[in-house]
Amino acid sequence: MTDELAAMADLAKRLVASGTPGTLSTLFSARGSTYRPLGSMMVSLPGMHAGGISGGCLEEYVARVGERATRSTSAVMLRFNTHPDSDDDVPILGCGGSIEVLVERLTPGHVVFLEQFASASGRDEGSMIACRVVRAGESLSVTREWLRPDRQLASGPDVLVQYVQPVTRLLIFGAGDDTRPLCDIGASLGWHVTVADRRARFATSARFPHARAVLASDWADAVDAVVCSPRTAAVLMTHSLDDDARVLSLLSGRRLAYIGVLGPAHRLEWLLEQASALAGERDGHLLGNVHGPVGLDLGDRSAAGIAIAVAAEILARLNHRDAQPLHATRNARSVEARRGACVVA
Repeated sequence: MTDELAAMADLAKRLVASGTPGTLSTLFSARGSTYRPLGSMMVSLPGMHAGGISGGCLEEYVARVGERATRSTSAVMLRFNTHPDSDDDVPILGCGGSIEVLVERLTPGHVVFLEQFASASGRDEGSMIACRVVRAGESLSVTREWLRPDRQLASGPDVLVQYVQPVTRLLIFGAGDDTRPLCDIGASLGWHVTVADRRARFATSARFPHARAVLASDWADAVDAVVCSPRTAAVLMTHSLDDDARVLSLLSGRRLAYIGVLGPAHRLEWLLEQASALAGERDGHLLGNVHGPVGLDLGDRSAAGIAIAVAAEILARLNHRDAQPLHATRNARSVEARRGACVVA
């Protein structure tokens, strides 16, 4: 569960329990560029919000106007453009697009939905929910339905299908001082971070307060204790060739999205030879897909700089990107309307 989802669910629960009028806003459709993806949500009341539906330019306005509009109706659709048609205080979008934001009066049902959404984001399998809007003049009716994996739902202008991404797991083997920045960055991204080391004096919760799990055990027990999935990344930071080889051989039969190893290229050659020998009958496919030296070439050799480079490479791998600068990959594309899209939340 990400901190943002947890904050949204918590605020919604407190507002409903206290009887304070609040709203749930959802970025429902867009044309052109938007800061956040479709399906982004926000729980708010004037002066307070959790989550977001823009880069910060719309949140307070939507909280204020949405609360006022939903006093007499359960839901409204707010529209924002780059160039507004009126001279009132409607914010102007700075990213050159136009969007629709669905705003609903907060109910106990929304609290249940947000708690379910937050819970789903912590699982190792993805899930989907369809948000359908029925328009009858100025009146809107909104329903949500969790979809079975085998259920196919045709998208349309009044249906938004939200894909809840499985949890991303980061396994860090080695609990030295340079591990701590990577643990903190991973946790800040909402990843489930596990730190493992056979040295109990280093593998402590006090040293890694943001890790979801800290394992002080031999490498075989540590690998047996962790969950490996198609969204699991492992980074070897033991600073020991023998330890890295042992861990890599144990991981060779596991499903992993990414595995990276500290150290120069010649060290990686030695490591792969030693790990292959230790792996024995295990599936050696993983051994040929190790990233080393680990991370993107950002030119910063500090512990924090390396941690950023490693996290960035993992993100690129998980999102199937080549980690090129955006200005180098831009091209002339027509403005695209996105309605009823499947989005990553």
